[in-house]
Amino acid sequence: MQKGLLRSSLTLFIGCSLITLQSCKKESSIGIDNDKVIKTPYNVYAATDQGWLVNTNDGLQYASVFPADGYAPGAIVTSGSNLMFIKKNLHLSDNNGKNFNPVFFNLRLQPWQEMIVDAPKQNRIYVTSTQGKGVSYSEDHGKTWVEDVNWSELLPAKFEVNSFAATNDGAVYAFSNTNLLLLKKANPGANWEVVTVEGMFPVDYGDYFLTTNGTALYLTDYSGKQSSWHSEDNGVHWARYWRTGMPLGRKQFSAAQATGGPLLVGVDSSGVYRVEGDTFVPSNGGLEINTSVYRIVVKKNIYKNDVINEYVYIATSTGIYRSEDKGYNWDKMSFDEFDGIYRAMY
Repeated sequence: MQKGLLRSSLTLFIGCSLITLQSCKKESSIGIDNDKVIKTPYNVYAATDQGWLVNTNDGLQYASVFPADGYAPGAIVTSGSNLMFIKKNLHLSDNNGKNFNPVFFNLRLQPWQEMIVDAPKQNRIYVTSTQGKGVSYSEDHGKTWVEDVNWSELLPAKFEVNSFAATNDGAVYAFSNTNLLLLKKANPGANWEVVTVEGMFPVDYGDYFLTTNGTALYLTDYSGKQSSWHSEDNGVHWARYWRTGMPLGRKQFSAAQATGGPLLVGVDSSGVYRVEGDTFVPSNGGLEINTSVYRIVVKKNIYKNDVINEYVYIATSTGIYRSEDKGYNWDKMSFDEFDGIYRAMY
């Protein structure tokens, strides 16, 4: 199967999709292997530094979704059937990306994707905002937004939220770089409550952003100067991942983790680093030298027999890559007209 055979004339459609390179010929379900029938496919959206938005369902064939407009994207998010793009403002498409309309203008822009999070178990999307304490939310998949006014009384007077992470138990966490505070919102009607941390926690001010693998929480310093931190118990106890072997001061754009794999961090001009023990080591097999990795996402195919196949995708300065071994090695997936500098991915 050649990864370079991409077609610019592909279009998005439902039914016979881009998932498998198979034809649309109807077949009897008798004798079909359940481990080869995809029940829930993944969907990848990626955008270049010029704002061109593309889509793939298998990493092999791509479709153009929205043309380049000259503006680099800050984040891409989907919620329900809606597709959202953050540039200077938050834009929404309810027609598969044919056109976008601005829906939120009070963004507190951050240099990481985690300024916005879709939390389906709360039926909300949260975004960093200049309103109130710094959080706005939508309950209609991004069409309308309101200020979140439910806050703990323990917050300091000067406070703002910089990133979010939604965990598998339905909770949403938020982190403030201004105050080095972690907050938790257990459900939509709950206050944002300060998490009482026991023991070690980041004491050096950095540009931290919060991520999760669904259970553990991670804090990564965008500036590349401080250690990364992780918590396995909902933010109560934290431990360091040391930066030994990692270039000091190079921006860390993204962090993610496939099921059972190591935490991966995308670094400016240095590729991907993975955690081994309590430190980071390079994880650049297959990447071009001096590649900047701007976004790491984990995608899953769920088969009819409920077997899950995971892939890790990265948006980089040298194109789109995919790993089938949880981030140890990479295959380039973008070629010809679909090659380029990709700054955002979801």
